[in-house]
Amino acid sequence: MLQTTKSAAEVASRLSGVFAVYKPPGLNVNKMIVSLKENLGKEITATFPWVPHRHNYRLLPSPDDPNQLTRVDVPSLAKHPLVQGHEKVPIYCQFPLDTLSSGVVVLGIRDGIKKVRAMFHAHYSKQYIVEGKFGMATDSHDVSGKVLERTTYDHISGEKLARIVSYLQRSHQNLTTEYAGVDIQSQEAYELACQGLLRPRMNSPPLVLAMRCLEYQPPHFTLEIQCVHETPQWLRQLIHDIGLELRSTAVSTKVRRTRDGYFTADDALLIKHCRYEYVAEAIERSRHLVSWKKLKPEDNFARRNSEFQSEDEVDEDGEDR
Repeated sequence: MLQTTKSAAEVASRLSGVFAVYKPPGLNVNKMIVSLKENLGKEITATFPWVPHRHNYRLLPSPDDPNQLTRVDVPSLAKHPLVQGHEKVPIYCQFPLDTLSSGVVVLGIRDGIKKVRAMFHAHYSKQYIVEGKFGMATDSHDVSGKVLERTTYDHISGEKLARIVSYLQRSHQNLTTEYAGVDIQSQEAYELACQGLLRPRMNSPPLVLAMRCLEYQPPHFTLEIQCVHETPQWLRQLIHDIGLELRSTAVSTKVRRTRDGYFTADDALLIKHCRYEYVAEAIERSRHLVSWKKLKPEDNFARRNSEFQSEDEVDEDGEDR
């Protein structure tokens, strides 16, 4: 595909869709996006030739007869890379991570920007691996913050931690059914929960859909959390609340997003691999993950599997409405 394209402008316009990047800890998302824009634009400009979009016509003396004027075709240099700089690649992020956290960040380029924004209204859930440490409290609820208090944690067992995690999950699930618009005692709520589709149909406060303890080696513990409308700082606050529920204190040592909607860590590109060829391949691989059918909020609850059967056929043909 790269060799058959005629110009840098055409290459840049073809780069359109949604892809995921794995953000390492310590990197600001906004700086990462600016760097991606610059690197992709410079790579496209340097790799593909410049083709003039239009020509100017001038009347110049004829080389054979200076008294005669000849029309000369002169290329317009208005859009030459030396005049306007490298190609511009618009990139947008709807669900950023803060500097301390790491994990999957979904980005949209050109037409993909609309789909990334639609993911917000689809209320996709996200999954995190959050590591914590008992015995201390900080002003930022993170281990790197200013220490405010130190407490004991010898009385905390794995069973007590699992009990508190289960209690918090149940309390959030009750709120989830309210924002999902279904009765918690209904068959519909049961079926949605079994399919993993029970989530808000509207804007709501941060909610935990599922949470479990993966490991506990005092004072360190690891939780897997599935949630919606959250922020990394809210997850650190959740770790702090767990410490208080256990009559101790706790701080977060690591927040890592492993899934954003349908995008997992396996779908995400490393920063060093964010070159034109790899980004274009990632966009093609992810088209089925962000089809307009999946982005419809009402279809996320799968009430009628055949409702959009005709639209499925369109998606399989690769057409994007």
